[in-house]
Amino acid sequence: MTSVGEGLDEHRLHEFNNELAVLIKIFPDVLPDVFREMLLRFDGDSRLEVVANQLLKKEDEWVKGRWRTAIERTEADDIDVSQIPGADLFRRNSYRWAVKAALLQEFKTLSKSTAKAVLAEQNHSYTLARPVLKKIASKHWRSSLSKFFSRWARRSEDDTEKHAMIRWTKSIDGSSVPTLKTTGHTELDEELQRTVLTPLFAQYKAQQEAKDWDLAIQTNLEEAENADALFECGCCFSATTFERIATCTASVHIICYSCISNSVNEALFGQGWGRNVHHDRGLLRCMALTANENCEGCIPHNGTTRAIYQSRKGARLVARFESRLAEEALIMAQVPLVRCPVCSYAEARDLYFPTRTLQYHINMRHPIRTLTYTVVVLMCFPFLLLYLLLRWLPSNPTRLPSVASLLQTAFVQLANTKQFPARFQCRSPICSTLSCTNCSKPWRDPHTCFESEVVELRTTIEAARTAALKRTCPKCGLGFIKDSGCNKLTCVCGYVMCYVCRQGLGPMEGGEGYQHFCQHFRYEAGRCRECEKCDLYRSEDDDALVKAAGLQAEKEWREKQGLVGGKANLKKVGAVGREEGPQEWTLQSVVDWWVQNIFTCSLRPQ
Repeated sequence: MTSVGEGLDEHRLHEFNNELAVLIKIFPDVLPDVFREMLLRFDGDSRLEVVANQLLKKEDEWVKGRWRTAIERTEADDIDVSQIPGADLFRRNSYRWAVKAALLQEFKTLSKSTAKAVLAEQNHSYTLARPVLKKIASKHWRSSLSKFFSRWARRSEDDTEKHAMIRWTKSIDGSSVPTLKTTGHTELDEELQRTVLTPLFAQYKAQQEAKDWDLAIQTNLEEAENADALFECGCCFSATTFERIATCTASVHIICYSCISNSVNEALFGQGWGRNVHHDRGLLRCMALTANENCEGCIPHNGTTRAIYQSRKGARLVARFESRLAEEALIMAQVPLVRCPVCSYAEARDLYFPTRTLQYHINMRHPIRTLTYTVVVLMCFPFLLLYLLLRWLPSNPTRLPSVASLLQTAFVQLANTKQFPARFQCRSPICSTLSCTNCSKPWRDPHTCFESEVVELRTTIEAARTAALKRTCPKCGLGFIKDSGCNKLTCVCGYVMCYVCRQGLGPMEGGEGYQHFCQHFRYEAGRCRECEKCDLYRSEDDDALVKAAGLQAEKEWREKQGLVGGKANLKKVGAVGREEGPQEWTLQSVVDWWVQNIFTCSLRPQ
């Protein structure tokens, strides 16, 4: 066994780090702390094989919950030591001594044992160990005494400015410039340069750019005012310069950048999306106040983006605005999508394979079940003849679909469920997460979506009960649950609906607004006896609705699993409700169920 305090010479350090890289490649979901701990514990030439064997046999015992998240996992096929962060590698003795000396010089009130313990916990990383030591030192009586005497002193806004390794020197123009104290170790100096000095310079640069920008705007405004070259905004009626205005596409109304930025913020974070954004054009509506109260023009996209970029966190707002526009366009196109569960990335989930490349055949994995379903369909042949007769009648009031269209829809649905892979790779450059399209969980090889029957049944019933109280906006697909307030709900996209009957109440939907609800006065609580309109505040009995949804979900789950009437299976998964409510079937759902249980599809061999 190798001691942690002894350190490693250059030869053993290179050997241990190479073995660490191999273990990270084999077990990408385990934190490197586990590998370092095990490599130091098992000594000898075959320690790599011993560690891998122990992790395969007793993984939970060694890991103890130290798992990587889905974003932290390394998916590279060939991992080199240079690709592993320095905080995860075994450290050189010289680096460890330099870090220990620097931290003991800064935190003189702490004992050496405390510093050594913290350094061992943080793999002797200066960046990780310093915040922990600082928190411990803040509880010391000397720290409290120094804070008492320095409470009237000027406090720095940023802790980086009073960092122990930063020295402030005067430049030629008299301004203070931060410089780094050298520690005598190249690796530690580079780490301090990267984590302390570079962010400090970036912060000062951003502050100086903000001051220069405000000064440029003020100077430009004064020069335009002296030259009588100001323009009046058609929304807020304030005077602004030519460089900070945009015009609409219809009546050339002048809108300042401040109003454009405020309109975008209200559309993204408030309830003004349906009012401020033209969905057909994907542009921001004109905000000018006219005699007709509404202008049919829009602000060009380049003018909108320029206005947002000049606001606070402009780049992030532009990305969010364009992402929302793209999502709205996909919703209006009614394209089936597959979405990343982590970010807003989505792909069109259309059938990737032409019809001629697919072949359908009878499912022989369960021959008895397939034969049973086939016999049931043959027994229903007289009803099929009756259905065809009704379709051939001259007057078809119910507009029954043809058998060919029913079968075509069912086979397309079967192809969609069979041919799309469950492993989904997000192509967003800031995400790139691997997930499962079936369970929307991060992908982990080997991946298993199906849980035990008890957990699956419980999850199904809980989801059904939640869905019973959930309402979904038909315009943007956002789901929400009303906790309090009236039954007139306004979505963030601007769509207005009734919580009870889900009817659209906005002007774009031709709704009645508050006139949709009962206007009669009642002397006692209860339903109105004079009309059948929805109540503004009263809704259906949520407890009864949740119970009925749970019973219905349990019944459908048992029928899907083939557990109807089987007492042994019913005891196995448990019973949630005593009664089973009626199930509503549609003709298309019956055909889909029959096709998915009898047929299967695969790619035609080339």
